[in-house]
Amino acid sequence: MNRIVAIAIFAWAIFLPLQAAAITGPEPEVRKLADGVYAYIGKVNDANAMFIVTSQGVVVVDTGNTPDDARNILRQIQAVTDQPVRYVILSQNHADHIGGTPLFSPPATVIVHEKVAQAWSEWKPNVAKAWRKFFPERTAALQGFHPLDNVMTFRDHMTLRLGGKTIELIYVDDEYNPGDVAVWLPEENVLLGSMAAYKDRHPDMRPDYSHGTSAGLLKFLEVLIQLKPQYVIQAHGPIGNTADLEVMVDYFLTARRRIRSMMDRGISVGAARELFHMNEYPTWDRTSHLPLMAEALYRELQGEGPEIIVAPEKRVEGRITEVVDGGRYVTVTLNNGEAMSLRVGGLVDMEGVPDRTHFRTGMRVRALYEQQKEWNETLEIQVEP
Repeated sequence: MNRIVAIAIFAWAIFLPLQAAAITGPEPEVRKLADGVYAYIGKVNDANAMFIVTSQGVVVVDTGNTPDDARNILRQIQAVTDQPVRYVILSQNHADHIGGTPLFSPPATVIVHEKVAQAWSEWKPNVAKAWRKFFPERTAALQGFHPLDNVMTFRDHMTLRLGGKTIELIYVDDEYNPGDVAVWLPEENVLLGSMAAYKDRHPDMRPDYSHGTSAGLLKFLEVLIQLKPQYVIQAHGPIGNTADLEVMVDYFLTARRRIRSMMDRGISVGAARELFHMNEYPTWDRTSHLPLMAEALYRELQGEGPEIIVAPEKRVEGRITEVVDGGRYVTVTLNNGEAMSLRVGGLVDMEGVPDRTHFRTGMRVRALYEQQKEWNETLEIQVEP
């Protein structure tokens, strides 16, 4: 699977604490920030979204972490307006932000950066197939449909005007920006900050630069801070403001200095993964992101390009013996008693269950997966009746 689409996950031995310090509630929350502008705040640090209600239709920005989130977003829209969803803007090309798109499109037009459209054109067939199966209630509308069929792209900046609302899409050019864009409502002073915006949560950085680099994110943050937003909808986490963007600048500078110091002392990248910490932020969630962040920063500060990994495809058959984090991670025990872990991301072709939240221990499964460096990335999975 294209690495831009994949969601970060670490080795099975370290992903169990992911939810240990979650800072959003156990259920999604919708918060009205301005006239017609609503933030959708994901549960336990799941992906956030936004919808903008106008007299000429609704604009959805990102589509929720799961199909149920997307359906919930639609219900929330229908509770406040009879207007149809006209546009879906995707701020980043990660499954927890884009996976709900087929609930809205077609007929809604999907707006993405041109780099994202290029990545979609390189998807393996199983991804497009999964896209058409996420929402059984949309089977007829999605028959023969490819995600690129209803897409509009832009390169640097785009302004969408609809029903009296002005919506600006901001791309900050950087070699390793994979197509992340901020969405700015200047009249309402509301910003959806994309990958550069976090609050009380360690960023998701990887050596393949699929989430950008620290230099690129600092450049992005500089642009966003100049807007002086009153409200910042983070990629994940609670609503913030300009001050939280400034905190992220300090965070990245501190992280870079720490890794640079290790490099100057001759510490290897493997040791840096073990030693790296961000103890200045003791209450922040997702400390399990830190080893890969350390490796990504080490690589970046050495002046190396993104890590390229050839991931062989393999098949496995067995019984589910553990389900973690709503089905995002499962342990499969093979017939010979050997256990292995699978990561089930948001763009997986599934048979036998509607989505990963329906996995249960005892189910027999067959799966096709990529054996990647840090995890086993599921491509297809069939649950036997």
